Amino acid sequence: MNLATTIIALKARLSARPFQKAVEDPAGAQQRLLRSILERNKDTEYGRAYQFGSLKSLADFQGNVPIVDYEHIRERIDRMTQGEENILTAETPVLFAQTSGTTGTPKYIPVTPTCQKGGGTTTWLHFARKDHPAMFAGKVITIVSPAVEGRTPCGIPFGSTSGMVIRELPGIVQSAYAVPYEVYEVEDYDAKYYALLRFGVAENVTMLGTANPSSVVKLAEMADRLSDSLIRDIRDGTLGDEFEIQPELRRKLEPKLRADPQRARDLEQMRERRGGRLLPADYWPRMALIGCWKGGTVSSYLERFPAWYDPDGRGMPANRDMGYLASEARMSIPVSDHGAGGVLSVHLNVFELVPAEDIDGRPGDPDSWRFLGVDEVEVGHEYYVFITTTGGLYRYDMNDVIEVVGRYRKAPVIVFRRKGRGMTNLTGEKLSVNQLIEAVARASSAAGVEAPHFKAEPDSDASRYVFKVEFRPTPDEATARTFLKSADQSLDELNIEWKTKRASGRLRDPVLQVMKEGWYERGKQKLVAEGKRLFQAKTILLDAKAVYRPEPEEMAAEIHL
Repeated sequence: MNLATTIIALKARLSARPFQKAVEDPAGAQQRLLRSILERNKDTEYGRAYQFGSLKSLADFQGNVPIVDYEHIRERIDRMTQGEENILTAETPVLFAQTSGTTGTPKYIPVTPTCQKGGGTTTWLHFARKDHPAMFAGKVITIVSPAVEGRTPCGIPFGSTSGMVIRELPGIVQSAYAVPYEVYEVEDYDAKYYALLRFGVAENVTMLGTANPSSVVKLAEMADRLSDSLIRDIRDGTLGDEFEIQPELRRKLEPKLRADPQRARDLEQMRERRGGRLLPADYWPRMALIGCWKGGTVSSYLERFPAWYDPDGRGMPANRDMGYLASEARMSIPVSDHGAGGVLSVHLNVFELVPAEDIDGRPGDPDSWRFLGVDEVEVGHEYYVFITTTGGLYRYDMNDVIEVVGRYRKAPVIVFRRKGRGMTNLTGEKLSVNQLIEAVARASSAAGVEAPHFKAEPDSDASRYVFKVEFRPTPDEATARTFLKSADQSLDELNIEWKTKRASGRLRDPVLQVMKEGWYERGKQKLVAEGKRLFQAKTILLDAKAVYRPEPEEMAAEIHL
């Protein structure tokens, strides 16, 4: 390791110590963390309103402090963005993490100095490096959103917490990264990825980290498609002017480039050996670790990794899940490459977990829900997540469902399963997003097609479901009909209520809309243009509030049973 990666490794090791202590006694760690949060914030407006100073235990806390979602505290946070202090936290926020809100108005999640010191990501790095020391043998690439996307009326920035971490790294540490921070501030979607590749392909990259595996695939696809431009720019020390990059950023980036004719010749030879293909297996042959999400709906992307990173079958780079994380908090830390599970971050946040059946069965009756501590949950069960953070969220409803899949020391190992309340119910069929995901997977296998992007929308007027699917490649009519029949049959097998409602005619034949190639990406770019960050711009697969929305301009064909 060089000096930069030595510093990163040392910081990671130190940040892991509180985690390692907490997992030996998670219930005790939760009580200590809760008392610390309450003591620090007892004289805030919120703390006085709910008597933080008199609360001694989690039971006291639950008895005095209400469950909230963002809309319950929006007015208080709005005042914080105006510069009012001592509202939710005694600490003044250094950043507001901006994320999408359920009402369409963005949410601003306070990030305090204590939040920044949590070290969840560096703890992840510590365990990753223990298993894969070669990940720091070369350069690191990470994909983040800009640290500052704007400022609140009082001047506090709002943007991305991960972007802020990268931007504020000391210069010596930043030298371990292949891509300068300014690249992440490029506004044009394709220009940002090209600039990232322009810096990255010129380097020996041994670790790649990004939340969404679709970004890993997109990088590989773009480098292959634009190999002529990349090789030219690496040879000449330029950054192609065919891409729209803000002039002030171009002026900062271009001096950091260097001409490398030898690297360009090497890339040309790599491409020639592959019959015109430029693959990361060749230009990043020492890649030791890819960090990205592995659970939920992303399996189709993971299945495409070997074609880019291991086309000869010699061995894929290791792949580790990045953990359950959101703008509100980092909630798990994977400590192995196995599966998508991560250890609940019991040292960073206070968790209350409610059995999924309590909320799914009685969504409007919170008095009947069982709020469990981290020592009371059981392996194999699903739970809704409520968090209390050092950033001013108290008993905050994440509306996420996790499953406990094991234990690490004494702390739960969890996997994110779905957004909560993620069921639709036109006629009593109670279709869940997990059932939809499984049905699409089975239908894809039966029809011999890939369906990387899909969603289901209930069409209440016709008492049916419309499945919108972007295939790869677009299938013929017969294949698409096979897919639709298999999806319907699979839901019969997965959901007895679907079967009975279909048999009775109360739930009519589903319809398959074959979407044009690029439908998902166009929708994602539209969301980005509307102000969402890349990792938030994702399709909702199934939503209880969703209604069928025709998209004739995006539809290639409509298939009926």
